[in-house]
Amino acid sequence: MTQPAPWQRLCDCRCPQHHGYPRTTYHDDRCACAITCATQPTTLIIEHWNGALFLDHGGDLWFVNRLPGGQWDWPNAGHIHEHHDSYAASLVIQRQLHQIVTLLRSRRHDRGEA
Repeated sequence: MTQPAPWQRLCDCRCPQHHGYPRTTYHDDRCACAITCATQPTTLIIEHWNGALFLDHGGDLWFVNRLPGGQWDWPNAGHIHEHHDSYAASLVIQRQLHQIVTLLRSRRHDRGEA
């Protein structure tokens, strides 16, 4: 059985806005998706930044703040601006997340999975 690419996976976290649908928008104010939604298979939770970094459906790095009660600030999610103090670190993290995705994809291929 062939697994769809991450950006083609359906939301599985019971968000009333996205559950069961492809998730191509991450800053929808009605979103209640968890950070572990199937549409974000490669996510890095960063305690120091009080948020999470993940690759979107186009492979770009996004940041989302964590809110109290285990919620995520999806309406304000987005790219880290080039003038932000953490921009240089975000470039390194983005490159490493891409490397992880490539490594995992090649391991699946080596095992005969699609």
